[in-house]
This record gives sequence, C-alpha cells and structure tokens, in this order.
Amino acid sequence: MDEKNKKMDYKTLNELIKTGSILLKIMLALFILSIGVLIIYLLDKTSILITIGKIFGIVSPLFIGLGLAWLLEPAVNYFVKNKVNRKLAAVTVYLIFIFLIILILALIVPEFISQVNELIKKIPDFLNAINGFVNDLFLNISNASFDLTALKDNLLSSLNNWANNLSSKSLTGIVNGVGSSLKVIFNFLMGLLIAFYFSLDFTKVSKYINIFVPSKYQTEVNKIKVTLNEMLRSYVNGTLLSSLFVMILSLIGFLIAGVSSPLLFAIFCAITNIIPYFGPYIGGIPVVVVGFAISPATGIICLITVFLVQFLEGNILHPLIVGKAISLHPITIMMSLLIFEYFFGVIGMIFAPPIVATIKILYIYFEDKHHFLNRLKATIK
Repeated sequence: MDEKNKKMDYKTLNELIKTGSILLKIMLALFILSIGVLIIYLLDKTSILITIGKIFGIVSPLFIGLGLAWLLEPAVNYFVKNKVNRKLAAVTVYLIFIFLIILILALIVPEFISQVNELIKKIPDFLNAINGFVNDLFLNISNASFDLTALKDNLLSSLNNWANNLSSKSLTGIVNGVGSSLKVIFNFLMGLLIAFYFSLDFTKVSKYINIFVPSKYQTEVNKIKVTLNEMLRSYVNGTLLSSLFVMILSLIGFLIAGVSSPLLFAIFCAITNIIPYFGPYIGGIPVVVVGFAISPATGIICLITVFLVQFLEGNILHPLIVGKAISLHPITIMMSLLIFEYFFGVIGMIFAPPIVATIKILYIYFEDKHHFLNRLKATIK
C-alpha cells in the first residue's frame, strides 16, 4: 500500500508541477500582453501613435519597396542560381511581375467596375425586397399582446435613410475614392521603383541592418532573422494561396447561386479571408444578404457556399499550406485581433498574427538563452 501511495503521490506531484508550469506560462503571456496594450494605449492617448502613423504614411513607399523586394527575392535568387547576372535577373523578374499585374488588372478591373455598377443599380430592388421581407416577418410574428409596429417602422426608416445617404453621397464618395486611388497608385509605383533598386543587391539591405548591431551580437541577430524570414515567408505565401483558393471556389458557388456581381463578392471574400477566424464570415455577410434579397434559394446556396468554402479552407487547405508557420493558440490570435482592431482598425487585424508570432519567436529565443521562466519559478519557490 505504501508503494502504491508513493506512486500516486509522485503522479499527483508531477501533474501539479505541469499545471503550475502551464499557469505560469499563461500568467507570463498575459503580463506581456498587458504591457503591450498599456504601451499602445499610452501612445494612442498622447497622440504619439497618430504622429507615428503620419510618418509611416509619408515613408510608406520605402516599406512597400522593402516588402516587394523581400517577396520577389526568391524569384531573383532562382535566376542567379542558374548563372544569370543579378541585374539582369532583377530586370527579368520585375518585368514579369509588372506584366502579371497589368494582365490581372486588364482581366479583372473592367469586370469589377461593371459588377459594381450593376450592384448599385440593383440597390433599390434589393431594398424593396428587404422591405417586403421585413413586413412579412413582422406580420407573421405579430401578436395582440405586443405592438411591434414602432420597431418595424424604425427598421424600415433606417434602411431607407441608408439608401438615401448612399445616393446623396455617391458623388463625394467617387471623388474621394479617385483621390485615394491616385495616392495609392503613386505610392505603389514609388515602392516598386525602390524595390527594384533593393533587389539589385538585396544582401546589402541585411548588411545595413547589421550596422546598427554590435559585432558580438550579429551572429545571434542573423539566426533570429533567418527564423523570422522563414516564418513570415511561409505565412505570406500560404495566406495568398489560401485567399486565391477562397476566391475561386466562392466564385463558382456564387455563379451557381445566380447572385448578382459574383466576382465582386468572391474578391471581397478572398480579401477578408486574410483576417483569421472573423474575416471569412465578415466577407460572407454581404453576399448572403443580397442572395436572400433575390430569393430564398439563392440566399441558401450562398450561405452553404460560404460555410463550405471556409470549412475546406480552415480545416484542410490552411493547415497544409500555412502549417505551423505562426503556431499560435487560437485564443492568442483572437485576443491579438481584438486589440489590434481597436487601435489600428482592419489593417491592424491583418498584421496582428505575424506581429504576435514575431514577438513569440523573439521571446522563445531569449527564453532559451536566458531562462526567464525558470528564474521566475525559482523566485516563487
């Protein structure tokens, strides 16, 4: 009996130690997250965050250029490894890249504009269908004990006001949209030019970064850069392929459903798919609403398409393509999405997973080197 009790005690002790270790890790993660939120909050309240945002906006072509050069570096290296001069390789890759952009724009933009115009023209019909649906709904659920007329009138009034505001502000929206588009195009072209010069000798970019690092730390910094580069490249490539998959399958489903502007909604679903967990359903809401406004059958097919595509992408394709590129717990990703959305909007939600994954990689590296967690355990004991 004593031996059995000792075995049970050891087993219980091991379980307690494992549980305590997990709790310590959770507490440490929450502590780091709290510090990060506090820093961002203070920066936001002191308007420093706004100033930083303006500075980033001014120098955005530099970051666009660095990002494009980083994305196209594997293609340039492919030609270099096949004994092509690096300058010629960079010119070849960028000419192919520009050609592909022009080809995609020529194929998609005219159809995209056409479908947007078609959708705008059909907004009154959709509103009439929604008004009819709301009237029928309230008629079916009306009860002598409850007067829902006021609620129905408020809902219909809100829909009509939204439609009137949409039509009255359309010209302003077009003007603002054109201005914003021109700015984006200019920044992208400047970024493309900067990217080309970066690609002429991309290794110098890494050397410039190392200038600011003391020589005794350069080996460690290079190891971290390699790990971060592998993680970010896997994440970006996987996310782009995953979004392409979502766009193609969604387009097929929306065409079968007979929904208006299927390409427009498919592209929207692909873009929002970049945001983990929340994005796919944000992208699916508009097409489902429009589908039900056309007919119940169309709405149901659109709804099935959205859920089926997201099931295939989330459970099969995404794990295979992205794999464990960021290896973050779903709760960690959701918390980061909520925090980044609060401070930075939708753009923050897009960049939240890779930023948090970067922080995790840096933490793991320094934890392995300096054993912060073990020191904390020793302090508690």
